[in-house]
Amino acid sequence: MLVTVVAATRMEVTPLIQHFQLEEIEKGKFWASKDQKIHVLITGMGMMQTATHLAIYAMRHNRDVYIDAGVAGSFNRDIKIGEVVQVISETYGDFGVEDGDEFKDFYDLGFLEKREDEFEHGLLKPVGELIHHAAISHLRKSSSLTVNKVHGKEETIAMIIKKYPADIENMEGLAFFNVLNELNKPCIEIRSVSNYVERRNKENWDLPLSVKSLNDELVGLLKLL
Repeated sequence: MLVTVVAATRMEVTPLIQHFQLEEIEKGKFWASKDQKIHVLITGMGMMQTATHLAIYAMRHNRDVYIDAGVAGSFNRDIKIGEVVQVISETYGDFGVEDGDEFKDFYDLGFLEKREDEFEHGLLKPVGELIHHAAISHLRKSSSLTVNKVHGKEETIAMIIKKYPADIENMEGLAFFNVLNELNKPCIEIRSVSNYVERRNKENWDLPLSVKSLNDELVGLLKLL
């Protein structure tokens, strides 16, 4: 099975690259194992970078499985810092307009329909049965918001929690699902929680733990696929 791991930054997957002794093919962007079974693609942060670089890569390389891997902030305090979750749905977290103290997304405004096609009731889910693979069955199943601006204001966080029943937020997952669904490619998204979504305080973050947990999970997953 030919597997590509997609990440926004090299920092998030450096232990994986080192573990499998992957060769750097394109400086800072693309690594591969000698047998080509494992590729690592670094897209850059955000939806635009992810969609652009992933789409170009996917059109050039015929791969069997894609895994989106990264860190995330959690709205759900039941999820522990350093815990790795499987994201089973993504939706926009800041795609809309402000109306005074209220935020209205484009579903509220009627520009988008919560129809049952690529966005099922406003949620984008990956295609295929890979999401039910036994290798990830132990991971907590979570919903996610993809945002352009990480939330860090109490009033905004409270509004978002009330509006969307999401467990975590990240900056790339929606683009990842969208590109691969359009290409009808099986994909998985896993995220390790580095912090809770709150007023920005990096003293409460644990990036080393979340990166270690993420890469431990990735190494085990790749050995089973």
